Amino acid sequence: MPNIMIIDDEVLIRKGIVSIIKRLAPQWQVSESIDAVSALESLTNAHTDLMLIDINMPGIDGLELAKQLKLNYPHVLKIILTGHDKFSYVQSALRADALDYLLKPVIREELIGALAKAELVLEQRTQKMEQEALTKQLYLEKVLVNHFSGEKMDEGAIELLLTDLGWSFTDQAFSVLILIGEQKGFYLNKHNLPQSIALFKQQFEEVMNCFGFFVDPKHFIMLVSGNNLATDKLGQWWSRRWQTDDNDRAIATELNFIVGVSAPFLALSDLPEVYWKTVYEVFTIEMDQEKLYQIYRNRTWQEQQKKVGIALEMNDFAAVQLFLSEWFKELKQAAMMQPSMMLYQLFHFFLLILVPLLNQVESKLSLFLRQEIAYVLTKLSSPGSTVTFFSIMEKFENSLQVFSPTRNESLEQNKVIEIVKDYISKNYGDKELKLEALSKIVHMNANYLSDLFKEVTGENYIDYLTLVRMNKAKKLLRETHLKTYEISELIGYTTAKYFCTLFRRNFGITPTDYRNRAEYHTELETI
Repeated sequence: MPNIMIIDDEVLIRKGIVSIIKRLAPQWQVSESIDAVSALESLTNAHTDLMLIDINMPGIDGLELAKQLKLNYPHVLKIILTGHDKFSYVQSALRADALDYLLKPVIREELIGALAKAELVLEQRTQKMEQEALTKQLYLEKVLVNHFSGEKMDEGAIELLLTDLGWSFTDQAFSVLILIGEQKGFYLNKHNLPQSIALFKQQFEEVMNCFGFFVDPKHFIMLVSGNNLATDKLGQWWSRRWQTDDNDRAIATELNFIVGVSAPFLALSDLPEVYWKTVYEVFTIEMDQEKLYQIYRNRTWQEQQKKVGIALEMNDFAAVQLFLSEWFKELKQAAMMQPSMMLYQLFHFFLLILVPLLNQVESKLSLFLRQEIAYVLTKLSSPGSTVTFFSIMEKFENSLQVFSPTRNESLEQNKVIEIVKDYISKNYGDKELKLEALSKIVHMNANYLSDLFKEVTGENYIDYLTLVRMNKAKKLLRETHLKTYEISELIGYTTAKYFCTLFRRNFGITPTDYRNRAEYHTELETI
């Protein structure tokens, strides 16, 4: 409902105009003021769309008030009311950007016509503001999607765009929410997004800002900022929200739905890395993979899976290569249309379709593909541009081109084992570093990985890990003054006694004796 203020020091005229408006234009909310000073004071406390201003008033006259409104409150529309029809008055009113000029005594039809003109201007203004806000929102969506896709944008530029949409930046953390759902019942609630965001902010007082949008009918992304964000609860709320109807009632048919929420982070410059990590985590949670498979189900691929499985068992490289080549072609076409969806499609294909299929078949071809895919997935777990991903996929395609089922492979170059070795070298101090954890990293069965490790390196996994830890212990004994139990903790053992036993078993000497001998030789070298 628009607001109008009648400003006239003559009570009868003012009351008469108020009466006409209330009877003939009830869509207007009417207020009154006896002079310019009280009218200006009211603007600090209440919103006014239109002022009907009498020219002849004591103190500040109507034309001077109109000029002040133009300068300090340009959004307020003005209709000038006067008993003079001289051109000089009309000209002065126009200079003050008056919308219309009415003569006393006021004729009802002219007043209603002037109000209709004001309504049209207000409607056009609202439409323009809504269009500008929508343009800003769509532009920010595009910027964020490109940012996620590797086309990094300056952090300050993103902050500026968010500020323009009403965000405030104080000492607060950020979080990214990723929601993946079946199109039916998920995307249909898109029209409720403004209402949902309002309810979300009411529910969580710690949320200071949020900006959410659909990338496509299956993918919804939200950027949130605030203090002490309980990210798990935020994700649970949105999961429930998207599975209710307009009346907040649960949808009868339960939908397949996945929520991924990042841990809080402090800088928008970290956004791409956080986003990619969150997507990766969503696709690697085993308990959710069946839901993801249903969300992304593709009948063509489902029919092809049986044929590919037979081809893998028979080491029919030509048939498998044809299947993969068709998928690469489809992926590249989709990526050109919507680069932000490339990562989802890659994880979907590799983790939900190809890897489970390969794990069901034991053949030389399936072994080769498992090794290549493990390498690709380690690369995809880090942020990168579309160009980077195309480069990764090109390397994968090239490896297929040079593959020969009868080739004599060099075991030292086995990519899976190199990944495992690299992980061990960086995480040997982790007390929970077990084969089961490593098998998830390379997406292989733990028993199969154990056999493969033995075949490639010639030693058991646990023996290799022990040797890495022992060699690190020797280095610490030579170069530091750390106590034995401290070294034991650093290299991944819970007790110093067990560490000493392993050290003596491997080197035939205790850690203390080794340190003493190392110090003795060092002293001899300095004499």
